[in-house]
Amino acid sequence: MKYGSINGLDKKISKIILGNDKQKNYNSAVKLWDCFYEKGGNALDNSIYYRNGENETFLGKWIKSRNIEKDIVIISKVGEESSQPSEISSLLETSLERLQSNTADILILHHHNKQIPISEYVDALNEIKFSRKIKLFGISNINKESFDESLKWSKKNNKIPFSIINNQFSLAKMEKPLWPDCLSISDENYMNYMKNNNISHFGWSSQARGFFIKDKLFKKIFRRKFHKYLKDCFNSIDNIEKRKRSEKLAKKHNCSSNDIALSWVINQKFPSYAIIGPKNKSELIFSMNSLNVELSEDEKKWLSLI
Repeated sequence: MKYGSINGLDKKISKIILGNDKQKNYNSAVKLWDCFYEKGGNALDNSIYYRNGENETFLGKWIKSRNIEKDIVIISKVGEESSQPSEISSLLETSLERLQSNTADILILHHHNKQIPISEYVDALNEIKFSRKIKLFGISNINKESFDESLKWSKKNNKIPFSIINNQFSLAKMEKPLWPDCLSISDENYMNYMKNNNISHFGWSSQARGFFIKDKLFKKIFRRKFHKYLKDCFNSIDNIEKRKRSEKLAKKHNCSSNDIALSWVINQKFPSYAIIGPKNKSELIFSMNSLNVELSEDEKKWLSLI
């Protein structure tokens, strides 16, 4: 496993983050989480909305049964497009109760109301942090201008700023949103902004929903019902060229083209972490092989079509 660190977090954090939105059964979830932990993974991404909170309940039970709360980085996501800043604290309480924990290491606004000044969310999150219910906070699905506004406002008003952006990010650029209100950082200006400000990023759909998987069986497993929709999301001339280039590099590095694409995500010039969403151990092991791939700067530029 490869690890990073984020100011304010007293634990190392695995570069591969396990997304917990697909576990339907506790016993199968335990097998997946045990495998991830045994391989050095310690960061788990959750939302109160995933399967109506059932996955958080499963996860809390597992962490307690293994007595590993001090080693695990718990990421909790709350908030919808209609959520008010004043509601965030009670939403977090729901999440913590399910997780059987007094504290979330990282709280991320899953969505936020674009009609409300971002400063009001910063204020609300500062209050929650001072209550010691969270260590860090971040925000998902935010554009560069709004995030920069939040940093400037925080500095001017002596507030703790957002530490993390949690947008979509993969080698294949998201041409059309996977869901309404979702945003990506797969833009040269946004990525330069991340690098220049050394901002940590948790990239969801980091494998572009199986776009780089060549094996027909794995592709079928990864994509499933998304086939037609994915065509609109990731199929473009540039992305097809990126896939061809990843296949060429895969032969050179003796790995899969998906390994190349995922390695590209976690080896950026800003602190970049990849959220993956395997349903079982075989999918997890398939994705984690990317950790063995070391891409040169020239190779990463070539994959980026630079």
